[in-house]
Amino acid sequence: MSVKKQTRAAENADPHELNNPVPRVLLGVILALVVWGVYYIFSANPNSVAGLGDRRDPATLVAAAPSENGVIDGKQLFTTACQSCHQASGQGLTGVFPPLAGAEWVTGDPAVLVQIVLHGLSGPIKVAGAQYNGMMPPFGEQFNDAELAAVLSYIRDAWGNGASAIEMATIRKAAGDQG
Repeated sequence: MSVKKQTRAAENADPHELNNPVPRVLLGVILALVVWGVYYIFSANPNSVAGLGDRRDPATLVAAAPSENGVIDGKQLFTTACQSCHQASGQGLTGVFPPLAGAEWVTGDPAVLVQIVLHGLSGPIKVAGAQYNGMMPPFGEQFNDAELAAVLSYIRDAWGNGASAIEMATIRKAAGDQG
């Protein structure tokens, strides 16, 4: 036998793909999912009242929305708008955001705190013996008077501050003085 024939005999055959179709079961599952998806799209009514949640009637939700006479949760407003900078503990971030807990401008004259929150603050400020130089955005456009009164009342009472609540009249007066 020649060397060429011996080498070929020792080698494995070249690989090649077989004609292996996708299993019919897998094709059936895919087809069933596509049919179900199309059915769901056409049968769903996106303009109807959601069937999930607490299943309250939309009219009830509108009636329960806070109004000037309703109770607004100042802690919730603080959590959504202020906590990222001043922290849940009210201690702020050292050197970056001043603390609200025990701060003299929080527990002192309410008009000062109202002006800061209404119109914002930029530049140096000394709080609890530490110097801060940053920028606080104004919240006068984001919150109405009742919401401002609620969040400021929460801040003045939380973390052992124990200061009195701020009335909406104080907010209106401060907004009118600068408006």
